[in-house]
Amino acid sequence: MQLQHAREQVVMLLDDPDGQRWELPPSADPFTVSNEVDLAIQSAAVECLSLYVHAGGDFFDVVQEITTANGTFEFTSQTAPNIPLLVKAVSLKEGSNNFRIHATREQDIEIDVNESKKIKVRVVYVPDFTGLAHNAELTYSLGGVMSALSWPMFDQWVLSVAAKHLTPKENEANAQLDDRVAMLQNACTKAPEQPISVTFPDSRGNNWSINAALYRWSYVARDLIANKQCCLRLHRISLR
Repeated sequence: MQLQHAREQVVMLLDDPDGQRWELPPSADPFTVSNEVDLAIQSAAVECLSLYVHAGGDFFDVVQEITTANGTFEFTSQTAPNIPLLVKAVSLKEGSNNFRIHATREQDIEIDVNESKKIKVRVVYVPDFTGLAHNAELTYSLGGVMSALSWPMFDQWVLSVAAKHLTPKENEANAQLDDRVAMLQNACTKAPEQPISVTFPDSRGNNWSINAALYRWSYVARDLIANKQCCLRLHRISLR
């Protein structure tokens, strides 16, 4: 759904198509957080995506290959949206093979890896509509191929929640909107994986590398040692 159409639908859900209570930006203006309707759409997108992902949904997952520099990778070096909501999996690449490596906590880090490594990550990004043109599609994850992949029911959930964010202005009860939000949330969070994916036969444990088994990864929002934000860092375990 295009941003301008999303704006119009939010105020329609609030029975305010003329913008008497919630003023819309000029029709050709890009997204701006200074407008309360745009801000509500942004906030609702983050809220809905977080609920969907933590319910086990994978429609907005992004799989990408990255290369660490001195053992670290800064997600914010990419085009927005570039702040991870959830890092689901990390694999170390050795030639054409990928070997899963496990996460570690900051207090369990043993040896930092100060070298470049190719890794594959599966990430969900925080939606960011900053600078989105009025006629551009709402995108909830990294661009490229994902920007052409839509889910109309999820759009409707986001817009309904955005309308809920705006209703306290008059403190009006709106049972119909409440029911709509509940119905769409239920439909989206209970949707099967896109498409349903299963591990069959179970190959876990067979794809194994002694080298990859020595690595761990961690993630931190602010890494002052590397002077990076939204930083993924590789580590090695100590053999003693």
